[in-house]
Amino acid sequence: MKTTKLTWGVTILGLAVGLYSLALGQQENGRTYSERSSLLAKAGMFPNKGVQAPKHSRDSSRFKVVDTQAAPPKKISEPLYQPPRRGAPGGRVGGGTRGPSMDLPLLYALVPDHVAITAEKQPSFVWYLSQATVLPLELTVVEAMMVEPMLEVSLSSPAEAGIHMISLTQYDLSLEAGKTYQWFVSLIPDPTRRSKDIIAGGLLQVEQLPDELADTVTPATPLDATKFLAKAGFWYDAMAVITQGIQANPTDQALRGVRAVLLQEVGLNIVAQVDQQRGL
Repeated sequence: MKTTKLTWGVTILGLAVGLYSLALGQQENGRTYSERSSLLAKAGMFPNKGVQAPKHSRDSSRFKVVDTQAAPPKKISEPLYQPPRRGAPGGRVGGGTRGPSMDLPLLYALVPDHVAITAEKQPSFVWYLSQATVLPLELTVVEAMMVEPMLEVSLSSPAEAGIHMISLTQYDLSLEAGKTYQWFVSLIPDPTRRSKDIIAGGLLQVEQLPDELADTVTPATPLDATKFLAKAGFWYDAMAVITQGIQANPTDQALRGVRAVLLQEVGLNIVAQVDQQRGL
């Protein structure tokens, strides 16, 4: 009888020790999972929306949102640019890519990310270079869905940093209404390896300027003409008018401010900030 009681006592004690150890193990496992989940969350290892770190592992005081884009200039109350209601987005090529070397400049086409319109059969293209370069530059114009370019010419080099404008009047090339075209500027680090080119460009269509808008724009100042054209959706014409105005009056803060807002409205915040700062 005593042996039986002793055996039961040892068994109960063993069960108690086992349960206590199991409880400690579960607590330790839970703590370890929480710490691991927290580290994974901080490292960005929860890519899928369905897989999230436990809420208790997040400490909001440890997280800081970092904006990699340049701070946008101050918006005005009503948008200047009213995009044409057509097609899907995706008209801007490249932008902000340095290529294989950090020593290369950034190249941006100053266009919206959709097929923009112009009233000119020989429109002007505006683009931005972040720093001066002696590397070759090339302009290409091609009709959409075609392989062979309509125009492929070398641009003057060296090129200064800043905003540049090229008109098709310089090359005796005219575009047709109703067709979609693509243009792009290429920076060529290695002429023997064109796959390394840094490219920026956009899409456009030619559309007739309404008579009433033409009557309004013709006598207007560059500032007002830009606003009228942008509101009607003629991006290329608005950008050409205001860029010509700034070239004639480089210190005009009002002109630079409006161009900065237009660039901001199509997501070109870095160039918009540069433009605004130079107008100060």
